[in-house]
Amino acid sequence: MLPLLLVAALALQGPVAFPTSAITELRTGWRFAIGDNPDWARPAHADANWRQAAVPGTWQQDGFPNYRGFVWYRLRYRVDSTAAKPMGIRFTGVATAYEVFADGQSLGGVGGFPPQYRARTTVPVSFSLPAGALTRGEHVLAVRVYSDERIGGIDSPVLAGPLDALVAREFGTSFFLIAAALLIIGISFYQLFFWARRPEATEHLYLFIFGTTLGLVLLVWVPPLRLAVSASIDYYRLYLLGGGLASGFFLFAFRLIFDLEHSRLVKGFGFFFSALGALALLLPGWGELRAAGMCVFDPGLLIACIVIVVLAVRQFQRGVEHAKVLLWGMAFLAVALVHDVFGEWGLTPARLGLPWMSFGAVVFVLSVGYVTARQFVDRAAIALYDRLTGLARREVVMDALHREIRRAARTHQSLSVIMMDLDNFKLVNDSLGHQAGDRVLAEVGRRLASAGRAVDWLCRYGGEEFLAVLADSGLDGAELAGERFCQAVGALPIDAGRVTRAVTLSAGIASYDGGAQWPTPEQLVGAADAALYRAKAAGKNQVHS
Repeated sequence: MLPLLLVAALALQGPVAFPTSAITELRTGWRFAIGDNPDWARPAHADANWRQAAVPGTWQQDGFPNYRGFVWYRLRYRVDSTAAKPMGIRFTGVATAYEVFADGQSLGGVGGFPPQYRARTTVPVSFSLPAGALTRGEHVLAVRVYSDERIGGIDSPVLAGPLDALVAREFGTSFFLIAAALLIIGISFYQLFFWARRPEATEHLYLFIFGTTLGLVLLVWVPPLRLAVSASIDYYRLYLLGGGLASGFFLFAFRLIFDLEHSRLVKGFGFFFSALGALALLLPGWGELRAAGMCVFDPGLLIACIVIVVLAVRQFQRGVEHAKVLLWGMAFLAVALVHDVFGEWGLTPARLGLPWMSFGAVVFVLSVGYVTARQFVDRAAIALYDRLTGLARREVVMDALHREIRRAARTHQSLSVIMMDLDNFKLVNDSLGHQAGDRVLAEVGRRLASAGRAVDWLCRYGGEEFLAVLADSGLDGAELAGERFCQAVGALPIDAGRVTRAVTLSAGIASYDGGAQWPTPEQLVGAADAALYRAKAAGKNQVHS
């Protein structure tokens, strides 16, 4: 009795009103039949006894769990008023090959039917409805579907409405994905620059490969590009290839960025994802690709996210610099991945528009770019500055001295060098320890920097020795500068930790008057060093030339 009532209800059900003013999802009114008959595309075909279909959904969910082959879907719709502008219909995904008809006229499709079967899914396409299918009255939309996989049917939402609105929605999605992809790829090329400057820092090379591959994955997700590649390759194969390689190389880079003690675990995950990406090229068909994606790749991503977040939290708790920034980026990406993976598993409603991963990927890559850029700058600063005193490194100032000597000879200007040494510094280390000595050196460096001019070059020459290069300064000016340095260091006691300690400074000066015979940097520094020894011999805490 119930089946008869259901058939009667379907027979009495009228056609669906076609939306002509705004985009609307077509969820109700669909019917389907097992088999294949070209006449089923014709509007006159009687379909009152066809089964009701859930769209989005699959015929497995509608009572045919083991069926593989052809199925036709039909939707009767009515047009109440003549449309003032072109109308269209958009299929966001059909499993796994299909062709669309409006009043018996083919509009196109995706994939290939036997004997050239090509399985494709989640390839969004907008079709323009012909004028004959938009006249007032009742019309029929028919969809011929074939699947030789474990699922089949119209498994993603179907939208209808003004064609320009459908195209505008697709354009917005495409624009964001392309912009996000280009941004990610652009940031990645900075990593290539960093690696070129420091070839031993291979994490930059890994991050370049990660970002470039991730950007290409987002480009493949652009609807027109997805449709373009679907004629020759399933985009999901490219997704697994790019996603696996991107995940693997990021994990390789993450291991090096933070020098993790759990590096074997992270490295193992990296090899796992890289191998999975390569395997995507070898898997034979649609079913194997989806199984690898949903049963291996997706769970692996979630587990890797948990591992990375836990390790990043530990790094943050230990005070590792920049770990907090990367942690926030990873948190955004993890939330996006959970949402999209759950959607692919069918645990959340069918999604329209942009995948959350595109937003998460942008935030995450920005955080990675910030962290690595800061690390690059910090390492560059370490190469230029003494970490303890904050003054320039010896090599930097010696190079500057070489240039200043040549400039002074060319312009006939004076140049002076001051060699300085802390008096009795060994007693500080012996009595208070080397940590106290480091405190003293750091404070001396700060005081010397504040006492010098902006054009002066100051460095820690070695141990407790300091060197100053004074451009455009003769002997008299250098003596005044030397006195200023000595006063700055000895003016107040220095906090050495447990106690404060008075510290004095001796200085030796050597000058070059800009004459024709100019000295080498070593000769000028040697002369200043000899003057320093004379200052030490004369009683310390004084300046000699």
